Amino acid sequence: MRDPRGKVTAPGISRRAFLRASSATAIAGALGCSPKQIPIAASATTPFDVDADVVVVGAGVIGACAALFATQAGARTLLLEKSARFGGTAVKSAGVYWVPHNSFVRGSRSEQSRAASLSALARYSYPQIYDSHSATLGLPPNEYALIEAVYDACAPAVEKLATMGALISSPAAKRSGPMPDYVDDERSDKAPLDRRLRPLKPDGTLGSGDEMVRQVRAAVEREGIPVLTEHRARRLIANEAGEVVGLEAERSDGSIVRVRAKRGVVFATGGFTHNPDLVRSFQNGPIYGGCAVPTNEGDFVYMAAALGARLGHMQSAWYAQLVLEQALKSRATPDDVFMPPGDSMVLVNRLGRRVVNEKSNHHDRTQVHFHWDPGTRSWINQLLFMIYDQRTADLYAGRFPLPARGARASYVLRGDTLEALSTAIDGRLARIESRTGGVRLDLEFPDRLASSIKRFNKHSESGIDPDFDRGGRLQDRLFHARVWSFPNRATKWPLNDKPNVTMYPVSDSGPYYAILLAAGTIDTHGGPVANAEAQILASDGRAIAGLYGAGNCIASPTGRACYGHGATFGPALAFAYLAGTNAAAAYEKSLS
Repeated sequence: MRDPRGKVTAPGISRRAFLRASSATAIAGALGCSPKQIPIAASATTPFDVDADVVVVGAGVIGACAALFATQAGARTLLLEKSARFGGTAVKSAGVYWVPHNSFVRGSRSEQSRAASLSALARYSYPQIYDSHSATLGLPPNEYALIEAVYDACAPAVEKLATMGALISSPAAKRSGPMPDYVDDERSDKAPLDRRLRPLKPDGTLGSGDEMVRQVRAAVEREGIPVLTEHRARRLIANEAGEVVGLEAERSDGSIVRVRAKRGVVFATGGFTHNPDLVRSFQNGPIYGGCAVPTNEGDFVYMAAALGARLGHMQSAWYAQLVLEQALKSRATPDDVFMPPGDSMVLVNRLGRRVVNEKSNHHDRTQVHFHWDPGTRSWINQLLFMIYDQRTADLYAGRFPLPARGARASYVLRGDTLEALSTAIDGRLARIESRTGGVRLDLEFPDRLASSIKRFNKHSESGIDPDFDRGGRLQDRLFHARVWSFPNRATKWPLNDKPNVTMYPVSDSGPYYAILLAAGTIDTHGGPVANAEAQILASDGRAIAGLYGAGNCIASPTGRACYGHGATFGPALAFAYLAGTNAAAAYEKSLS
């Protein structure tokens, strides 16, 4: 059939639907998927099954907090959750949240000014365009406004939650002493400014992620916020003006529920760590999985793209190394390697060479896996090998990924000599080469490994690592000694008496051990771009009315940088606050 202007269309398809279908094809090409995966926005004229002022998608800590903020602002709120459980990835986290200018450091002698903090954060996030003489520090206006929003909204969000009795916080330093930001380049041993917080348990001790979830869930129940589990958001619903007025959700039995959102929809659904198509299409190199819950599959990317949302930071994530063989069993790993434990330990690549400061923070260190070698046309550091001796195995046993004393782990390889260990490593690589693109050790690996260890041992005596500056920064030394590598008691091994607490000579005799490490994520943090009010932006820069986001499902407001321990949660709480309160204050959208 032909439309009034003579254009050929399929029978029964309106011109608007035809344009939507064409748009879906273009979006599918950009996202590396089939057009059938693109959830075209649904009609607003069909009756709804459930309604609320604000609908929040994702019942993890960030989504629950957004729902609490919306409810406190006077909105009738509903929470939808894809899985059967409340809490998301937070349940298995350390429960640390990085909060600049929080009430525990505000006014202290060590606190930076707002201007100094913004300058340091902007430089870390966007070093390639940073300009200290620019009013926006060289950043485009929205990127600068997002960093401002992180700094300005983190503390109010946490304080508001405390006022509600939804999350009671305390300085994380109470557990391990003050720890610096990752952005902090301090090299002396002066006490750092610690902006980390943790949940405070009723007994006065510090809790972890499960305590965050317990407190937030209790507040959701007190406020009477309905939580619909096993409801997976599938399609956004928009009116003729392009405003979001609700969504369609799929129950576990396959039935569809149409949910009306009079003022706005807030997404807090996590990243796309467990969507191999998106990871392969957008990430900078080989990613083998991560510790995010398996439901983090990037659903919001497709739904927002169908409305023309701008995407950002799709190539980035909160990075951490994984034990390769755990990731090969399941992309959703039980834990990440935040810092390889031990001091008589090195990381080497398939050539047998050290390639990184083993004690740098998890986010920056992991990106060494993405180094492309034009000579071999390969990711030369695709896999790294954690090599350590019996002293490290015993003295730091139980610090992941080292097995506890008396325990064994199948991913730990052993050899009485470095040559025997090399043979064991290559044998394991041969067994899994169909899963790694055929990575094997270079023929010179044993000799180069021996040379690398000899050089490392020499520098351990002086305490200075001229190759990678291991232990040069205060953050290296403190996170090593206080969190990841504090020694066990009652072992026969000598403690570190060398000038650098992170370095100790690897033994001249075996046995030696190896663990295969690969790149992974805590979660990705790319997706639809938000503004400083947590509204999702269209490709032309305008805000999509009625659509908001917070957490790892949106393009990170901190760019590609991780500001410190807990910097995944802190900015996400800020945007939960902005999204929930702004959605509650928005005007009611009509269905026509």
